[in-house]
Amino acid sequence: MKHTSNGPLPEGAVGTGRTDGVAESVIREMTREAIDQGAINLSQGIPDEDETPPEIKRAAKEAIDTDSQYTITWGLPELREAVSERYAEWKGIEYDPEREVTITSGTSEAIMSTMLSLAGPGDEVIYFEPVYESYIPASQFAGAEAVPLDMTDGLEPDYEALEAAAESARIIVLNTPMNPTGKVFTRTELERIEEIVFEHDLIVLTDEIYEHIVYTDDYVSPVEVGDLAERTVVCTGMSKTFSVTGWRIGFCLAPEYLAKELRKVHDYTSICAPTPFQRAGVEALSLPDEYYEDLSDSYERRRDVLVEGLREAGLDPVEPDGAYYVMTRYPTDEDDLEFCYRLIREAGVAAVPGSSFYTDPDADADWVRFTFSRSESTIREAVDRLVENRWW
Repeated sequence: MKHTSNGPLPEGAVGTGRTDGVAESVIREMTREAIDQGAINLSQGIPDEDETPPEIKRAAKEAIDTDSQYTITWGLPELREAVSERYAEWKGIEYDPEREVTITSGTSEAIMSTMLSLAGPGDEVIYFEPVYESYIPASQFAGAEAVPLDMTDGLEPDYEALEAAAESARIIVLNTPMNPTGKVFTRTELERIEEIVFEHDLIVLTDEIYEHIVYTDDYVSPVEVGDLAERTVVCTGMSKTFSVTGWRIGFCLAPEYLAKELRKVHDYTSICAPTPFQRAGVEALSLPDEYYEDLSDSYERRRDVLVEGLREAGLDPVEPDGAYYVMTRYPTDEDDLEFCYRLIREAGVAAVPGSSFYTDPDADADWVRFTFSRSESTIREAVDRLVENRWW
């Protein structure tokens, strides 16, 4: 039958409600604007190309010539074994590579597959704000209700609010180190969260993509605290640690009873992550411990350059303990989106409006986020532009 149309369907007649109110990523919007205006992009966490270890690039190129077909849905066996071995060393938890390790198409897919499989209509999902924007639509796509807990002031959990929210929740999302603030949850904080998790029978989804970019001795993974590993899904991957954000190789580690559920969603959405880059992942996980130490030290130097530069430019940054972002207050009466557009067009530097990290799209956020994932020379050039072109 030939399809005929008298125009678009009425508004609201296309979707199911799961996408209502979900806008495009503001982070990616700022990147496109930076490209259009020729600005230095300190909005999206994209490293420079020379940050990627050359040996893993070679491994990927070689794999394209020899192995470009599907792997097993859960991931290349050699990579799952390497992930299992490395995380046993790093976190003291042994995950069965056959049943408890899943290779996903990036950490974002790991988070989405976890949310879609373990939360549903009538469930509630707790997370702390300001929060990485992906968790908000992930909860909504699952049909669950998002329950944000604001920790803007002081970046410390409000345990009374958490206790109240936990009474009717199913999942709590943790991100440590945290995007966008760089907060690292301390062992003491995680121990209190563990008590609440077990008291209220919660599932933990922890995003640890910045686990090797840490500047404090206080960092521990939630799975290293008490018995949290028994009910936690760890979502992490290669993107940030090895500066391969476009390769889309994520690691999802979970007890079998949780892993078998999220694997169902992964199977029918991704089938498998890109095979050549999985091969390169085996090489990446064989790098010596010095690689991770140098990585963290390098980002700490860049953090200091950016934080000092923002202060010189008359802004008020919060120094992060992990990840590669800095949140900073700004002193004008503009809303944060307007301020970011002016930064791009007048100072030639892109940042992300702080309101994009809150569930309420009309959140009154008087701060913005910069990334220091770029080279030190690029960061210094961006700082010079901010100092020279400030209007505040």
